[in-house]
Amino acid sequence: MLPVPSHDPGPDPGDMPALSRRRVLLGGGRGLLALALVGTAAAACGSSGPPEPDPLEAELAAARADSELAAAAAKVGPPALAPALIEVSAERARHATALIEELSRAAGKPTPTPGAETTPASATAQSTPPAPPPRLQDVVAALRRSGENAAKLAPTLSGYRAGLLGSIAAACTTAWTVGLSPAEGPR
Repeated sequence: MLPVPSHDPGPDPGDMPALSRRRVLLGGGRGLLALALVGTAAAACGSSGPPEPDPLEAELAAARADSELAAAAAKVGPPALAPALIEVSAERARHATALIEELSRAAGKPTPTPGAETTPASATAQSTPPAPPPRLQDVVAALRRSGENAAKLAPTLSGYRAGLLGSIAAACTTAWTVGLSPAEGPR
């Protein structure tokens, strides 16, 4: 014969003290405090190192480099191309400004003042030999690369950032295919 399990209903609910919100928050506050501390510690320990760099930082570096390259090419290139190269330089400088503003907004920091991030000329000049003067082909290659990179990045973003990158991609592509087009004459 199998033993019949006894049915123990447990403590009588009338014997247990009533739990109110106040009692849980005040009397059980130590438990809630401990739970909050454990949650905070777990969140802090869960971080996997420094945050990833913002993808717009690479676009900013490209905009600055393209602007400098186009300005340098305007100084040494054929005089007929100087206005187009100066416009490309100014446009890429405007792209850099827009990217700085977006990076600052996303980081919750004020937009830096122009010229705040310059490197002393003596440090740069001493560390590298002077580069040969840029050619039109160098500017075209840089604009093509920048346009392609921005076009690849734009669909991975959303909102204003996607629009900004789409606009930069279009501007770079237009600059090298139309503004600096080989159809305008020999280079």
